[in-house]
Amino acid sequence: MTNINITTNPTGRSPENKYFFGEATSELCTERSKYCKIGNMDDYLSFAHQMLPSVITEYIYKKPLQFESANIRFQVYTNDERHEQFVRNMFDILPNGFGHHVPDWTIWHNTELDVPHPKIYVNLDTKTMFIAGTTFLGEIKKGVFGIIGFELPKRDYLPMHCSAFRFRKIGTYDATTNLMFGLSGTGKTTLSSDPDYALISDDEVYWDNNGIKMIETGCYAKSEGLSPETHKTIFDAIEKAKAEDCLVVENPGVPNARLSYPITCVENAYHKPQKFNHPDNIFFLTMDAKGVFPPYSKISGETVRRFFETGYTSQMPGTEKGATEIKPLFSPCYGSPFMPRPVKEYSDLLMRKIHENNCNVYLINTGMDKDGKRFSLDFTRKCVKMCIENNMEDKSKEVLKTLEDLIGNKI
Repeated sequence: MTNINITTNPTGRSPENKYFFGEATSELCTERSKYCKIGNMDDYLSFAHQMLPSVITEYIYKKPLQFESANIRFQVYTNDERHEQFVRNMFDILPNGFGHHVPDWTIWHNTELDVPHPKIYVNLDTKTMFIAGTTFLGEIKKGVFGIIGFELPKRDYLPMHCSAFRFRKIGTYDATTNLMFGLSGTGKTTLSSDPDYALISDDEVYWDNNGIKMIETGCYAKSEGLSPETHKTIFDAIEKAKAEDCLVVENPGVPNARLSYPITCVENAYHKPQKFNHPDNIFFLTMDAKGVFPPYSKISGETVRRFFETGYTSQMPGTEKGATEIKPLFSPCYGSPFMPRPVKEYSDLLMRKIHENNCNVYLINTGMDKDGKRFSLDFTRKCVKMCIENNMEDKSKEVLKTLEDLIGNKI
């Protein structure tokens, strides 16, 4: 492998061009039509004919990349070596394949196919995904997560768009397991990559009956504002990845510039998939551009469900095509594009698991204070650690009223 710089077109995901097909589309949440579009099967068959190699077209795909994630077997075909390296960074590729097993899902990815706009077509019956018309790296990564988001609830497992880490309370030998939910750009990677933490994942995990498990074995960090003083863990990981010729730099110079590297480059991280305890603490991150929420609040009961089902935050520039400014956004499950089932399926799972495992839940505002000044990273890190180390007073009623006022445009 070698270090790679890539400028993509577009520079973000294209959820408006993602369509689902097959009888299993009856299981989708049609209320969120932006992310759960059901396509015409004739369109799918036409696109499949373009994508799939045949005797009259050049066979552009190499040996598939095969990996297992969340107990689902994936194989990915791509014509682009840069995307191949990205997949190798983000997932634990099996050098000998699946043995006598067959893949559960196959992703066909082509950056050179002549199509007028990005196309992401997902057939839920044949378990096939086609991606073309875009060179953005995140389409494969989030394509995998969207599949996991559809499949896992059927097994009573909760897929989560969150980071995870372990942290030892001051004065004790017992480490807590912690989750951080948040939309892209709200601070999951930065806050969970604190030098005092042992990183489990910077973006995606799932919660089964035994605890927390990894989905990816790589990191996909925003590069804007990184420095060895404020982001030591990420900065050191980038330097190690660069030395090991596996760093992928995506869209340098744009607001959504990102860096991909294997989690093995992170010194204070778990480098192999393993079992982790049920979480002790759960954090909902909101990049509150209005400045109406305090820097931290302990919440419980229906306030937790309401925040999870609405996912109030602010959309950051570049996370999706056309997103050029910060604006208020409600994203159910803190990752609506990747959770295609009805929201209540996910929230019911979350609430039951919180109840069964006696988890603490906190709202953390990584955005603005009431005067419009953004909270510093150092201050927010201290707030998170204070929540972990202390039994905070529950502020559910006050926080829920503020959220309802936001939803009702009273603020």
